Amino acid sequence: MMSIIIIALLVNLLMDTSESFSVVVPRDQIVAHVGSTVTLPCWISPPENAEALEIRWYRHDQFSNPVLFYQHGKIQDLQEESFRNRSSLTVRSDQSGGLKDGDVSLRLEKLRIQDEGSFYCYVSGESAYDSSKVVLKVTDPPESSDSPDPSDPWKALFFTLLICALLGLAGLILYKYRQKLIGKKQADQNPKDGLMEKLIKKAVGEETIEELRKHAVQITIDRERSHPDLRVTKDCKIMREAPGYKHTGEGFPYELCALGTQRFTSGRHYWEVSFTQKDTPPKHYWLIGVAKHDRSDLTPSSGSWFLCSDGDNGFYINSDTPVKLPPTLTPRPEQLGVLLDYDLGLLSFYNVKERKHLLTMSTRFTGPVVPLFNPGVGDPSPLVILDCPEPVESAVESSVESSVPLTAQTPDGPIQK
Repeated sequence: MMSIIIIALLVNLLMDTSESFSVVVPRDQIVAHVGSTVTLPCWISPPENAEALEIRWYRHDQFSNPVLFYQHGKIQDLQEESFRNRSSLTVRSDQSGGLKDGDVSLRLEKLRIQDEGSFYCYVSGESAYDSSKVVLKVTDPPESSDSPDPSDPWKALFFTLLICALLGLAGLILYKYRQKLIGKKQADQNPKDGLMEKLIKKAVGEETIEELRKHAVQITIDRERSHPDLRVTKDCKIMREAPGYKHTGEGFPYELCALGTQRFTSGRHYWEVSFTQKDTPPKHYWLIGVAKHDRSDLTPSSGSWFLCSDGDNGFYINSDTPVKLPPTLTPRPEQLGVLLDYDLGLLSFYNVKERKHLLTMSTRFTGPVVPLFNPGVGDPSPLVILDCPEPVESAVESSVESSVPLTAQTPDGPIQK
């Protein structure tokens, strides 16, 4: 009886001492003026060495385009362009020990008016993560002693015209920067800019599943371009790893991919994939996206874009520097919707059962792209490409380049290669 009590106490002690921390920031907003340098304090509680942790500072909805990204003991090159050479990690006070004491504060130089707003500090370790928000208020610079004498009307007029010219120049720079971000020409060169902005806004989550399915296409697997260790049904709709396949590498089995038969060069196209079958939990391992028709490997620079579910390791999007997403893709999708907007360069993912938008990747497509699938390994359920209602085709939107039949019934027989 005494030994049982001792074992229970040890288990509770181990649970109470499990690795965990909180990210702490000041309650009040931080105020600084244009052109100055400011520190956004942030630290880990209880204090611990943060040199081996992942530290990400980002703005709202810009997790994959951070202000600063620290990983593997150094600041990575992945960064929002407007903060390049202006952001760094610093200490919040002279008494701070920096990263060794869990101080992950952000230093911003040459403040701009557009820097005002919320900054999110996200810290992640092997078994714990947390994030907090710091609000930055940017004010006008303090008045200079060289201010014009209001009694001299000529000086007052000169400085008024100078200020107007500077404000006009700043507005022009901001306008051109905004146009560059959305990958378009200036509004006076493209009269359809207003329509394009509405389409982008729709593509990131305002459309219902029923509206998305108006752009549905029937997708099949190109058996000739699937990995030899994949088992694919005769109708080219269901796939999983072969019974004898042994994944000997580390991490997700990226090589276990299959490409769709259909090729897209313009327009909007939507398809759905199921990760469950009756009486089994949703798949924990899968990779869904698009790739160039002649792709050679799985990087955006070589032409592939995807969302990956890697079991307990979480969700990832494809980028030249791998980006781990926060745990917001819950509950784990049982049915995933994919919307490819080729013309706008957008790839969006939706949780069909929960009827919600998950995320959107922005890029620029060149040449034909095809659907990309990977069923992962170790799940009882296969990956199933579903049949959606066929879209109403038009001369503008029809761009599927395939002679393969677009409808197929799922067989009841065994999966065959």
